[in-house]
Amino acid sequence: MITKLRIQNFKALRDVEIDLTPIHVLIGPNDSGKTSILDALAALCRSVDHNLSPAFLGSWKDRELVWAGEPCASVVIEANLDHEVIAGYTISVGFAQGRRLAAPNRKIVRTRDKDYDSLVEAVQENEEFWPVDCPDVFLRVPDDISSLLRGLLGGVHLYRWEPRFLALPVAPDTKRSFRMESNGFGLALCLDEILSYSREQFVKLEKRFTDVFPHIHSIVLQQESSYRPPVDAPEQVTMLEKADGKGLYFRLHSGHQLIPASQASDGTLLVLAYLTVLYLPKPPRVLLVEEPENGIHPKRLRDVLTILRELISEQSHTQVLLTTHSPYVVDLFEPEEVTLCTKLDNGEVKTTRLSESPTVRKQIDVFTLGEIWTAEEDETIANTTEPVEGSPE
Repeated sequence: MITKLRIQNFKALRDVEIDLTPIHVLIGPNDSGKTSILDALAALCRSVDHNLSPAFLGSWKDRELVWAGEPCASVVIEANLDHEVIAGYTISVGFAQGRRLAAPNRKIVRTRDKDYDSLVEAVQENEEFWPVDCPDVFLRVPDDISSLLRGLLGGVHLYRWEPRFLALPVAPDTKRSFRMESNGFGLALCLDEILSYSREQFVKLEKRFTDVFPHIHSIVLQQESSYRPPVDAPEQVTMLEKADGKGLYFRLHSGHQLIPASQASDGTLLVLAYLTVLYLPKPPRVLLVEEPENGIHPKRLRDVLTILRELISEQSHTQVLLTTHSPYVVDLFEPEEVTLCTKLDNGEVKTTRLSESPTVRKQIDVFTLGEIWTAEEDETIANTTEPVEGSPE
């Protein structure tokens, strides 16, 4: 599990540090750095099983990801890990001018016994510069340590689910296995792969889903004309082409009629997507979700958060990080599980754990976290300085 995340010079994240829990939520106004934190953590995790340029997702070029576009600044992303062997992992990245290219300045793998530092090794061996985008060449660590690191951080899932993509029929692809695109495309194929891998696992998923939606009798996957996009496209632009595949349907208790996923509610598809992640044969080590409340009724939202908590309980190696604008989501977390992001006058992002806020500590015995957040200004909550006794607050 990642216990601490530090990000420097990435977008508006000039220098932020966050203590993470097994399930953690980021709150704050728009443009306060929440999404940037998810993107930075995704890049750190992807760097263990991708080259550096595709590790940074989305559409970017030049030094657009660097704080204020500073020409000499490197993006540094560092994680402390709660593991018996691996203590932490750091990447320092430079971005080339005029291209979509990220070049490694430094990588450090910290174990309980020693640090493996690519910069130190390069200097000691009198090398000029390690090859760009060849992470396993310049990071000289034993195979067993590399394997452990990939097991701890590799295969990160980042989701900004859109129901219209969740509903699309999907063509099989040998390069895609047990995962959806960040927008949710691939749900039908994931379900079909779970069914093929373990019918018992699929039945458990279906039972849990129909418990949430008792009017639905079963999940049906039917052969039909489908779509296939590029796999793991780093710019996250979904270009679909036609192919044969499987479509997702729901059979109702009221009859034999099949309802296509395209006609199901957003909430139905979103809950099914979370359950699908929960029942993957190999759930992700790190699951990043942006605004899980979108398209979901507050009652269903509680179901979704219950599913996510059960994910980290049943799959104890999985860690979840969410962003939200919903006080209903915040109500379901403890103060130490919530970090508030605010932007300072100079454009930098500040992070405050709610358990460190005097405003929250004074009110938590009377009000819920969501009520406190709704009633108080973000700047008031972010002020961690206790007032001097006898002075006005």
